[in-house]
Amino acid sequence: MTRWNLEGLCQGFSDVELNQIGKKQIVELGESLVNEKISAVYSSDLQRATDTAKEIAKYHNLTVKVDPDFREMNQGDFEGLTFEEIRESYSELLSEWRENPETVRIPGGETLKEVQERAWRGIQKIVSRHEGETVVTVSHNFTIVTLLCKFKGTGLRDFRNFKIKAASKNVIHFRNGSFKITILNDITHLSPDLHN
Repeated sequence: MTRWNLEGLCQGFSDVELNQIGKKQIVELGESLVNEKISAVYSSDLQRATDTAKEIAKYHNLTVKVDPDFREMNQGDFEGLTFEEIRESYSELLSEWRENPETVRIPGGETLKEVQERAWRGIQKIVSRHEGETVVTVSHNFTIVTLLCKFKGTGLRDFRNFKIKAASKNVIHFRNGSFKITILNDITHLSPDLHN
C-alpha cells in the first residue's frame, strides 16, 4: 500500500514508495514465505515492488532479479489524478474502456493488451529458466490481472473478475505446458488491521 492508494490517486508507472501500512504488509508477506523453497525472486523495477521482493528474498539468500516487463500498466495522463477527476475529464473514454478494455489506450499510456504481452514475455523467460522450481514474482494490479486472464485462458474483458489486494499471494502451477491457478488473492498471512 502507498500514500497514493490511500488518497485514491491513479498509480501506474509513477514510482511511489510504500507507506507505513505497506511496509508492515511486506514484512508479514516475507515472513509467510520463510519456509518455502524459493529458487528465485523477480520484481518489477518500481520501488514499491522491489522493496517487497527484497523483503521476501532476504530469507532465502537471493538477489532480486529486476524485470521491467512486470511493471504496472502505464496510466499515462491518468497518473496522479483522483478517480473522480478521471471520471469527470474522460467520461467517453471510460465508457469505451468498459466495453473494450483490452484495446482502449489511456492517453499517453498503454492498452491492457500491451501490458499482458510484456508481462507474458516476462513469465516466458521465468518458465524457460526455472522449470520445476518455485519462483516468486512481485508485480502490480493490472499486470497481475492480465496474467491471470492468460493463465485461465479467458479474454481481457474478464479482467474485472479478479480483485487483487496489496501484499496478497497468488499461486500458479506450471506443468506439462499449462498454467493452473491454485491460490488467488490470499491475504490470510496479513494481520486483520493490514487488510485493505
